[in-house]
Amino acid sequence: MQREMEQRVALAKQGSGDDIEFIFKSFKSSIEACAYKLRTPYFDFEDAVQEGNIGLFKAILSYSPENGARFSTYAKKCILNNIITAHNSSQSQKHQILNTAKSLDEEDFQKNPEIDFLVKEQNKEFIDIARHKLSKFEFLVFSLYTMQYSYKEIAQMTKKDEKSINNAVQRIYKKLRK
Repeated sequence: MQREMEQRVALAKQGSGDDIEFIFKSFKSSIEACAYKLRTPYFDFEDAVQEGNIGLFKAILSYSPENGARFSTYAKKCILNNIITAHNSSQSQKHQILNTAKSLDEEDFQKNPEIDFLVKEQNKEFIDIARHKLSKFEFLVFSLYTMQYSYKEIAQMTKKDEKSINNAVQRIYKKLRK
C-alpha cells in the first residue's frame, strides 16, 4: 500500500488528476477528523477541512521519499500543521472584527439546498471540462491558481519559472473560454 501511494504521489506531482483525486479521497476522513477536533465558533468545520486540503496538496508537492518518512505520516503532519496555523490565525486580534461579524449563513441569509446542489454540479462539470481540455501541467497550474497561489508560489512548487506559469495561465484562459 505504501509503495502504491508513493507511486501515486509521484504521478500527482506530474499533474495526474486521477492520482490527485485518489490521494484526496484516501485522506478525506483524516482531514475531517482533524478539522472536527479543531473547530471553534470562529473557525468552523468547513474552513478547517479546506485548510486540511491545502495542507495535503502541499504535502503532495513537497514529499520526498528519500527523507525516510512514509507519505501518510508526512501528509498527516502537513494537514495538521496547516489546520493549526489557520486555527491560531483565526483566533488572533487582527481577526476580531471578522469573528464578531454576522454570518451570511444566519437566518436572514438562509441557503437554498436546490441552488447549492446545482452550483456543486456545475463546479464538478467545469472541473471535468478543465481536466479534459488542459494538459497535465496546465491542470496542475489551474488547480493551484484557483487555490489562490501566486505565480511565484506556483513556480516554486512546480520547479518552473514564473514566465512558464504565466504562459500556462494564458493558455488555460484561452482553452477554457472556448
